[in-house]
Amino acid sequence: MKKYLSLVLAALLIMGALAGCGEQGNTPPPADSSTPIRAQATLPADDSFTSEEYEKLLALRFDGYGEMTVAEFRDKVMALTDTEEYRDLFERISSEAPLLQDLNDDEETATFLFYTLMPLTDDNWQTKGFNGAAAIGIDSNAVFEYNYVLTITDEAALTVREYNTAQNGIANGLQKFFDGKTASELQNEAAMKMAIDNKIAAITKLYSNEKIDVALEYAFYCENPLQNNDPNSESMPVLDSDTEICQTEYGTKEDYQSLLALKTPDYANMSVADFNEKLVVWADNDSDRMERVDADTTWNDFSVSLSEEELRFIRLTVLLSGRENGALMRSIYTGTSVADPIYQASLPQKTDTSNNRFPVWCDFSYCFSYHIANQEILTVGERDRCIGGMITAVEKFWNDTMLDDLLTMTKDDVISRLNSLAAEYSTNDIVITIGAEQVHFDHTEEKPELP
Repeated sequence: MKKYLSLVLAALLIMGALAGCGEQGNTPPPADSSTPIRAQATLPADDSFTSEEYEKLLALRFDGYGEMTVAEFRDKVMALTDTEEYRDLFERISSEAPLLQDLNDDEETATFLFYTLMPLTDDNWQTKGFNGAAAIGIDSNAVFEYNYVLTITDEAALTVREYNTAQNGIANGLQKFFDGKTASELQNEAAMKMAIDNKIAAITKLYSNEKIDVALEYAFYCENPLQNNDPNSESMPVLDSDTEICQTEYGTKEDYQSLLALKTPDYANMSVADFNEKLVVWADNDSDRMERVDADTTWNDFSVSLSEEELRFIRLTVLLSGRENGALMRSIYTGTSVADPIYQASLPQKTDTSNNRFPVWCDFSYCFSYHIANQEILTVGERDRCIGGMITAVEKFWNDTMLDDLLTMTKDDVISRLNSLAAEYSTNDIVITIGAEQVHFDHTEEKPELP
């Protein structure tokens, strides 16, 4: 898992380096025209750049540049830099990026160069990628790194300040999300990824508009995660009643009241697209509240009294919409079609220990993906009926089948049964798919004769 994550992060960092210049973990401040830094000969010289060359670069940090539109800023920079000397200097900036980013005594200069000047004057300035990482406590053994892509859609309206504010808001928003997280919270990878997906959906919605589009991708890893049946799965683990629960803070009555406000009398008749958008807004209003509810749901451990109907809404409706929002955000970054959401569960092991010398057992876990033809058309009620019906049918199959009968079955038998259920609960608007690699079924070879 860790090796795989490193490869993912490497790909993200390389992509960011190719798309634009960004300092990992650095937070770019918004452009501030009230305190412009004029060209001055106070920057440190090194073996590659002289003070005069630094002065030339800072001459491009015009008075009031933050209030200029991107188009105006670009035009003014291009008018002053259409010389061979400036072109050579810009090329050297790109090749000497690590050296310039180490200007610790003049961090604002490096920020201006790599978050404003170079991205907005590059040949591919409309779309630029930046890398970042959240500072997480050393004791947590957790890593969070991300790549965000800004696409300018209206350079004549977007100001440089708005461009920098989006960068600043993304970095600060993600850092604030991790501030104060305990080691036990970070170890719960399933709950963390769900919360991160919701946070990214909220940030993307906040900073995207008709002038600029924001896309975010991330990688999260914890050295000692709480055990899940599939460490690569992004779906929610299902725990049995004997599992020890480690949770630092429960969702409050107010938390659930705010979430259940989405459970309006007509929510089931809403389109999936509309309800998912409302969930994003709810999550963005208070990320701590969202994280507490996510943790309660993951561990199936609630301190607030909830009706069966309310629990179903949280465990099914909110869970599925959260998965769909996460898939949408990842598709925006990759520029590909939205990946089908996945539901995964591990059902309680069936055992027979009547013969202490030869106990018998049977394990079963599964996951399935589902494809929604059009979220604007499919209603929440229809989605929940299909996916919820599938989940209930699989549980009924497992609970109602005697252990002796399960011991006579093969994995192919189980897959065939699941495919029949998938066909039963699929419609023209939502299709459930189960592959052989998505099913785990194992048991003792045969039941020994009792003496």
